[in-house]
Amino acid sequence: MRRLAVGVGAALALCLAAPTAPATAQPHTLGAELWGQLEPNLGLLVIEGSSRKYPYVDVEGLVWAGAGTPQFGLRDNVLRAEALVLAIKLRDPKGVSDTRLGRFILSTGAVRAVHVDGGHTILRAPSKTNFELFGGVPVEGDVEGRRYDWIAGGRISQGLGKRGVIGGSYYNRHNAGQRSDEEVGVDFSLRAAHWLDMAAKFSWELVNPGIAEIIATVSSQTKNRKLRGEVFAIKRNPTRFLQQTSLFTVLGDLGTLRTGGNLFWRAAPRLDFWVEGAANQAQDRWGWSGYFRSVLRTDDEGKGSVLGEIRRQAIPSVSEWTGFRLAAVIPIYENVNESVGLMPEFELIVPDERDSVTGYVWPWGRLALRWMHRKGWTLAAAAEASANQYVRLDVRALARVAYQHAWRGKR
Repeated sequence: MRRLAVGVGAALALCLAAPTAPATAQPHTLGAELWGQLEPNLGLLVIEGSSRKYPYVDVEGLVWAGAGTPQFGLRDNVLRAEALVLAIKLRDPKGVSDTRLGRFILSTGAVRAVHVDGGHTILRAPSKTNFELFGGVPVEGDVEGRRYDWIAGGRISQGLGKRGVIGGSYYNRHNAGQRSDEEVGVDFSLRAAHWLDMAAKFSWELVNPGIAEIIATVSSQTKNRKLRGEVFAIKRNPTRFLQQTSLFTVLGDLGTLRTGGNLFWRAAPRLDFWVEGAANQAQDRWGWSGYFRSVLRTDDEGKGSVLGEIRRQAIPSVSEWTGFRLAAVIPIYENVNESVGLMPEFELIVPDERDSVTGYVWPWGRLALRWMHRKGWTLAAAAEASANQYVRLDVRALARVAYQHAWRGKR
C-alpha cells in the first residue's frame, strides 16, 4: 500500500501540477503510455512529465503500475504502482553546479549504475575540474523496508581542453548495515585527431577483490563519415550483464571476455553495412562470434527500412549456433496529420546440436501495426510467437496506447 500510494501520488502530481504551472517561455511536456500483454497477463502504465518553470529548474517523473501473473510476483487482482524516476534538477545560471534530488538512475564514471533515492551534485571549477558527490538509499524491488541501507560516493574529472576528459570515481554501498558493494574506477576519453577517438574505463571491486569491468575502444572514421572502424576489448563481471530483448543478444552475451573489431560502411545514401568479428571467452572456453548486417532505407527520410542480418557464435560446449534476422518498417499510409506503419520482424536460430527434444530450429517472430497522429497519439498492436529448447510454442499479444503533449508558455 505504501508503494501504491507513492506511485499514485507521483502520477497525480505530474498530471495535475504540470499543466497548471505558471506560463513561461520554456517548453513543458506531459506523456502517458499504457502497455498490455496476454500470456502471461501483464499491464504497464507509464506517466512522464517535465516542466521548466525557469531555465535552471527541471522536474521529471516516470511512474509504473501493473498487474499480472504469479511468476512475476503479481496477481491478476492486485495492482502495484511505484515511481521509477521522480526528481528535480537545479542548475546554476552560470553553469557552476548541477543538483538532482529525488529518485533517479545514477550513472557516473566507471562505477556501476545504481537506482537510488537521494541526491547528486556536480561542481565545476574554471580549470575544467569537475567534482561530483552523490548519496542516498538504493532502490530495491520487493523488499520491505530499507533500514540501514545506504550508498555514497563521488567522482573527480579533469577536462583536457577540446581533446577529452579523464576521471576517477568511487562508491560504497551498505545493505542492512553491512558493506555489500564497493568499487573504484577510472575512465577517460580522448580525441587524438579529427579521425581518431579513444575511450576506456576500468572498475575494481573491493569487497570481493577483482575486476568489475574493463571497456576499451579505439575508433577511426573518414572525413565524410562513410567509413568507420573500431577495435574493442570488454571484460566484465557476470553481475554487470544487462537483460536483453532480442534472441541474438540473449544467447550471445555469455562471455566474460570479448575482444575484436567492427566496420561500418555507408555504401550509398540509403544503404549501410556493418560487419563484426570477436574472440569470446565463456566458462573457461574460447570461441568466436561475428555478424554481418545491412540496412536499406526505402525513402530519403528513413521512415521505411529493411534490415537483414546473419550471425554466428561458436564457443565449443557452451554456445554454438547460427542466426538469421529480417526486420522491416513499412509505411502504409501517411498524410499531414497521421501515419500508419507495419513492422514485421523475424529471427531464426539454428543450433549446432539438434535433436527432437531441444528442437531443430528456434524461431521468433513479431508483427506490429502502429498508428501515429501529429497531436501526440500513438496506437500500436502486435502478435508475437516463438519456440526454443524449453518451450514448444509461446504466443503473446501486445498493445500500446501512448499520448505525448508539449507546449510553451507565454513570454
